[in-house]
Amino acid sequence: MTAPILQIVWLHRRPFFFVMGLTFFVLAIVSFIIPKQKPVIVRSSIEIGSVAISQKQEPFESPEHVAMRVPSVYGPAALLAMAKKGTSPWILSALQNSIVESIGRSVVVVNTVDPSIESEAKEFQESTADQIVKELAPRTRALREGIAARIYLATKASDSLEQQIKADANEVERISALSEDMRRQLEHQRTNLAALYQRTGMALQPAESATIEAHIRELHEQMSSQTTLIGSLTLERSHLTREVAATRRQYEAQARAVADAQFEQNSFNETRVSLPPSSLPEKTISVRFSLLSIAFTISLLAAFGTVVLLHKVAGRKF
Repeated sequence: MTAPILQIVWLHRRPFFFVMGLTFFVLAIVSFIIPKQKPVIVRSSIEIGSVAISQKQEPFESPEHVAMRVPSVYGPAALLAMAKKGTSPWILSALQNSIVESIGRSVVVVNTVDPSIESEAKEFQESTADQIVKELAPRTRALREGIAARIYLATKASDSLEQQIKADANEVERISALSEDMRRQLEHQRTNLAALYQRTGMALQPAESATIEAHIRELHEQMSSQTTLIGSLTLERSHLTREVAATRRQYEAQARAVADAQFEQNSFNETRVSLPPSSLPEKTISVRFSLLSIAFTISLLAAFGTVVLLHKVAGRKF
């Protein structure tokens, strides 16, 4: 079966190649015209603002919620603004079929439109993005102010605690020095008391013995008073030492609060347009290659059909 077909084609090779070439040429021209009329894809992306919570970035508005509001709130508002500028109704109708989806913390808007209204599609997406940024701006400002207030209050409390720690530490040092001085005085009084006791045994006159005993009683009273005072100072020093330790723990907690708030402030991201409205590059090469393949197949079939038709006509003549 193969040999007769090839022989038939060879006999009518001129019309075969003529029809195939002409058909392929015409279809190839059409294939290069069609991709120029393909729709344009305009895409933009809005990144929702976020703040660090437990070392993880969390959006302060759900991207899914924002994406749901685009076709029902932001989109119609943008179209209404364009209508007031005199935009054609058929353009507005074409822009209503937007594809909106949330990806991570971003909201992506896609419009597939005719190339003639590419600029209007970009204007529509810009207006939509501006509305989203504007609506989330008050919340962004409130969160920033809240973080700044936390830093201020924590810093102020930290400074106050630091001053208190220094004052209490100085008081502990003063009490320690005073206690040490009184201990030295007490030791000196004990030495004097021992000397007086020795003189008591050696005293020859009753008047002298009475004077020494009076001195001894006076020293006992002074030593008792100083011992009591030293005990009070020791208790006060212990109390202040505990207070300093507790104040240091509070100071460390406030320092951590300041560090956490500063980390939130540094990692704070505002709502922004991460991808301005842009036209995606057209994949014309792959489309044209497919169309050229189809054109070649059609031209080949047309050539075979022509050869078969000529062969039948020639057979009838004979």
